Amino acid sequence: MGVIFQPFYVLPRADLPLTHARIVHAGNWFSGGTASASGTNAAFFEDAPMGSLTYEKWRADAVPATWEYDHGSEVVADAICIAAHTLGTSGATFKLQYHDGSTWVDLTRAISPENDMPVMAIFEPVEAQRWRISISAASEVPDLGVFRVADTMQMPRPLYGGHAPIDMSRQTVMRQNNSETGEFLGKTRVRSSLMAQFEWRHIDPDWVRSYWRPFMLAIETDPYFIAWRPARFSEVAYVTTSRAPVPQNMGINGLMQVSLTGTARGYD
Repeated sequence: MGVIFQPFYVLPRADLPLTHARIVHAGNWFSGGTASASGTNAAFFEDAPMGSLTYEKWRADAVPATWEYDHGSEVVADAICIAAHTLGTSGATFKLQYHDGSTWVDLTRAISPENDMPVMAIFEPVEAQRWRISISAASEVPDLGVFRVADTMQMPRPLYGGHAPIDMSRQTVMRQNNSETGEFLGKTRVRSSLMAQFEWRHIDPDWVRSYWRPFMLAIETDPYFIAWRPARFSEVAYVTTSRAPVPQNMGINGLMQVSLTGTARGYD
């Protein structure tokens, strides 16, 4: 078991190299199960992390705490994703786990994230029915907005040159106050998000027809998670888009190109 970077945690697996992007969307994450928790603050919702909305959240009534997703039957998954959380700013320490039928098994070591960037844990495929986050410590009780167990989409080509790192692509709207004589009176941050842009070229058309269309349909109604180069870089984004990502023929040996643009949820 090994871990690379924070907050992107990688365990060894034998698929495409981790220089290739991993995407988790409504077509490959598991839904339809049930949620349970060790306890829930009366102002929050136990089942909130099962949805895609980021304004409804689960918060425990105390720490240590656990939140569990029970799919109802066994599924094979290779990733767990978390978004709209405060695990970093609350000083939390947590593990991601699955139940092997008799006990809880760690998928990650104990993690203490430095910020509230979305989390994607990638691991060798595991077959299980129950999955959970176990929070062992925190300076204040953290919030959890989205929790997904998934079988990732692995991009067939790596992405590197020309890509703008997500966490450096802040799109912050600010309001500045100045006096009549130009004195600086303060500044207010109205809202902050991240710009997400990705492009892949020379993609086999059979792969596009098998995997890209389900992805296109999935993101018409739900955001998606993406880690663009997990072997080296830590960026994970939870992205919404208002444009369909239409693939195009390149005119080179029948190969195609695909691209994504969208807005990722900001964090501090």
